[in-house]
Amino acid sequence: MNSSLKNQHTKPQQSIDVAIFGGSFDPPHCAHVMVVSYLLTCTDCDKVAVIPVFEHPFHKQTTVPFEAKVEMCKMAFQPFGDLVEVLDIEQHLPTPSYTVQTLTYLKQQHPHWNLHLVVGSDIIAQIHLWKDFERIQSLANLIVLSRTVEHPTAVGPVFPDVSSSQIRESLAKGSDANFHLLPKSVLQFILKEGFYRD
Repeated sequence: MNSSLKNQHTKPQQSIDVAIFGGSFDPPHCAHVMVVSYLLTCTDCDKVAVIPVFEHPFHKQTTVPFEAKVEMCKMAFQPFGDLVEVLDIEQHLPTPSYTVQTLTYLKQQHPHWNLHLVVGSDIIAQIHLWKDFERIQSLANLIVLSRTVEHPTAVGPVFPDVSSSQIRESLAKGSDANFHLLPKSVLQFILKEGFYRD
């Protein structure tokens, strides 16, 4: 084998900082888009990995197929191009979808990624319920973002309290009251497929 080609194959990848942004995204809305914009422009993160949860350990309800949530996420974050990657990995991992196993898998698959786990201040109080939180902290740096009110451990601005559940309830009633909270492509997809209707 040509020595120059061999060196190209064995050259280690340069490390990059990746924000891990997981959630139900049921559906993804404007506040999710604001978070990604902040992460890419105001932190040291080089890219954002958006990871829809496959089976939430605390909330078992599923309103739309997992594949549809993945597709909606791709639509919502498409304006960011290659800086955002939507990953469907949790459907291939054991259930329920624990954060610690997702981070472990990512670290194995992408050893050059420096992981930063994005969490909302509204769930900080639930951290004691997370599986193996000490292991999570060893795998990823926490980026805490304020939701609704400023939190002492958070960085950045206070993000609006936009609720996916309220958007679903509005859609179920046939109301267009919350249409303005959804990315246009996501809204068109929901209306076309008839998702969240009673």
